[in-house]
Amino acid sequence: MKKILAFIILMLGAMPLVQAQTLEEYLVEAGENSPTLKARYAEYQAALQRAPQVGALPDPEVSFNFFLQPMMRFMGNQVGDVSVMQMFPWFGSNKAAKDEANYMAQMKFASFIEAKINLYHEVRTVWYQLYLNDQESILMEREVEIMKLLERLALAKYTSAPAGGSSGAATPARSTTSGAGGTAGAAGSGGSGMAGMGGSGGGAASGSASGGSMPASGSSMSSMGSSGGSSMVDVMLIRLQLKELENQMQIHHEARRPLQAQFNQLLRRRPSMTVFSADTLLPVPLPATLSLIEDSIRANHPMLKMYEWDEKARESQLRMAQLMGRPMFGVGLNYMIFNPRTDEATQMTMGGENMVMPMVTLTLPIYRKKYNAAKKEAEFSQQAATYQKEATERELFTELENLLYQYQSAVSRINLIKDQVALTEQALRLLTTNYSVTGTGIDDIIRQRQSLLNYRRQQVQAITDQNIAVSAINRMMQGDN
Repeated sequence: MKKILAFIILMLGAMPLVQAQTLEEYLVEAGENSPTLKARYAEYQAALQRAPQVGALPDPEVSFNFFLQPMMRFMGNQVGDVSVMQMFPWFGSNKAAKDEANYMAQMKFASFIEAKINLYHEVRTVWYQLYLNDQESILMEREVEIMKLLERLALAKYTSAPAGGSSGAATPARSTTSGAGGTAGAAGSGGSGMAGMGGSGGGAASGSASGGSMPASGSSMSSMGSSGGSSMVDVMLIRLQLKELENQMQIHHEARRPLQAQFNQLLRRRPSMTVFSADTLLPVPLPATLSLIEDSIRANHPMLKMYEWDEKARESQLRMAQLMGRPMFGVGLNYMIFNPRTDEATQMTMGGENMVMPMVTLTLPIYRKKYNAAKKEAEFSQQAATYQKEATERELFTELENLLYQYQSAVSRINLIKDQVALTEQALRLLTTNYSVTGTGIDDIIRQRQSLLNYRRQQVQAITDQNIAVSAINRMMQGDN
């Protein structure tokens, strides 16, 4: 039992650590678990192993010759020889080959960096989308609580209202509205009433059906607002808005699942694992001025770095092709084995001493077509790398312009919505005070509450768009981070 309690306490103590996982920790986890990054890094490590191979000398050649019958020579009977030969390429050929291999390895490393920054940006983007979805759900939950308070206020007015109307002419209209649209609507038409409300225009439509818009009606709607039947209509309008909010909340809760699965897939985790977003996301400034951003892109972006390394690799390839068109030379030794030979005329033993003979060999590169073709190949490849770099730079700066536009658009929306929220809140305070005193204007309150909710959702959307744009700009600037 004590072990079970200790385990429960340990798990409860570990829960805040899981909930406190930040975006940076998610990025580290994504980088450590990504098979794409592991594959790109393995390709880079494999490319590094090319330089020792191409920069090494050719293997020396050793040959053994044995005569089935000794060959008679002046130095004796030669029974065989052993030769060793080492070939050497022209001076600088090996260095050019090693340089090309190293530059190609740097291209692989730039490809790895590109995959890493793209993964990190994708993780950030999905995380920001999760934050947006969560914040919109929170806004709607708060709105539901406010609408429930407003519903209780309307019910209190309904129960405390006098049974009779204030004027005889207005009583039949209130009775008809309460009987046809109030009791029947409250009893059985929650979904159809919601459709009739249509979002922000439901209150205005009800007012129009009663003989004019609610703020402009001076006799009929005012007398309805002070009666029990009119208060019950207010309750039904509020309940319709509550149903709409609850439906939107359900949609947002369902929309979180695919976002969470996508995020967990980037981190190579189970799709059902809970992902915690931020409590608050603040507006962020640009990382630098426009000129510094452009200079940083030219200096750091991995795609541009890749083509720079490609240009250098093709330059080394051209130099190697030129050097390969020059002769190779070899240096070796030939060790000849002799046995003593008896002279038939003098019957004297002659020779028998082994000999060592130095050797030098030289290749003759007289077939020039292949060397000329290799040089042209390197030249054309270098030109292609230069053009690709120029095209990529133009594409990156076009993307930068789009990102700057998105950023400035988000800033403008944030500033505009801030004023709209303040004015709408002020109007709501006045409308709520008026409703608590006179019991009229519920449709205006509902309409303004819908506007306020939309403004706050747009505010969260603008801040999220701004953060995504800054993340994309940082991705372009800081390719080596």
